[in-house]
Amino acid sequence: MSLTRSSSMHPALNLGDSLPKPDQASSGSHLFVSLSEMILEHIFYHPDHASVQPSLPEAEVASINAILGDLSVDSHFVSTLTEQILTEVKPQHQSVRIDLGGADSYSFRTLLGGQLEPQEVNPALGLRGVSRYANEKFSKLFALECQVIKALQQQGCNVDIVVPFVRGLSDAAKIIDLLAEQGLPRGLNGLKVFYTIDVPSAALLSERLLHYFDGVVVNLENLAQFTLGVDRLSEDLEYLFDPQSEAVLQLIDQAVKAATNSSKPVVVTSNGLTHYARLQEYLVEHPQIEVIVTV
Repeated sequence: MSLTRSSSMHPALNLGDSLPKPDQASSGSHLFVSLSEMILEHIFYHPDHASVQPSLPEAEVASINAILGDLSVDSHFVSTLTEQILTEVKPQHQSVRIDLGGADSYSFRTLLGGQLEPQEVNPALGLRGVSRYANEKFSKLFALECQVIKALQQQGCNVDIVVPFVRGLSDAAKIIDLLAEQGLPRGLNGLKVFYTIDVPSAALLSERLLHYFDGVVVNLENLAQFTLGVDRLSEDLEYLFDPQSEAVLQLIDQAVKAATNSSKPVVVTSNGLTHYARLQEYLVEHPQIEVIVTV
């Protein structure tokens, strides 16, 4: 069965579940959770806001205090996210795949107290992923996200960790060490760690990166943006943004082959897959790929 551009989703796709929920309903064997989106939707404040609180407007401080109530930042952050995730875990979910915070500084600046985020010239290419977790200024948020993972484990959830914006081999080695320091060593009690392909280098190095990780996640829109050198939010460049281009498909294919050869799972995430009929056909031809539709 083929699709036209106006079609929605191919019925043969191996669809997984995601949180926050997209419009499309599915009943996958895994739950994919974006912590960045959950923070933006349910936390509303920056966990490190105390470092800039003296310079915050009174109204903003009052809003943060109203959200926290009698709880500390740590307790509120961990309990809120843990409860939100647990409500969506279903019996068919073999694991909950927690995608660590991968939003850029521009997105995090929209949070209450988010002024502490740097004003980067190009946030999309800025302090993201492992380079952010390793930065002392943002170590608190990384530690809190790890606490969420451990809280889920304590509730009996089988959690896989997904590391966004891995740029190369040094990032791979660093994040494995950082997770171990937080009490989340890869392999302990079966803990699996995936990495996300957001940039071409992560696809080109996929065979070697998979020595450090237990699976790979392809962030389709990010990979297309950085492969084509096109700002996907620019209306003037919209006609150039094509996640189905030969360059993008070749990178995806290289990562899929590397993961298949090492018998490790592959996930593709996208918020615009309904528009990419050609890519859907590719994914249907590779049924081992789990597809996650994001918001």
